[in-house]
Amino acid sequence: MTQAGRERRRRAQGAKADRLQESLARLDPQLASWADGFVFDEVWGRPGLDFETRMLVAITALAATDRPQQLRNYLFGGLQAGVPQAAIQEALVMLAVYCGFPTAIAALAVWDEVKASQRHAGGE
Repeated sequence: MTQAGRERRRRAQGAKADRLQESLARLDPQLASWADGFVFDEVWGRPGLDFETRMLVAITALAATDRPQQLRNYLFGGLQAGVPQAAIQEALVMLAVYCGFPTAIAALAVWDEVKASQRHAGGE
């Protein structure tokens, strides 16, 4: 595992990053290693896109492939990392055009839950 990958993963996943990594390691320790080494070091560490853009790509990909739990994690992580709410909202609305209204509506519903949770926790 690389330190840079670990730091990017923590930034992307927010406050629950260590718990998420422990859950992944319980499934298989190699998966946890791949997350830090391959996903967040080799892929997320490539030049060409800034962190915020990579977060928006990850969020829309998770929404488009119907991964609500992982989407929820990345939405929280994005907010905690400072990705503007307006950027997240617009990225999810774009799904209506490219993935269909049901996909966009489902993703926006998860987004509303995340925002409500943040407000309830004093995050806004």
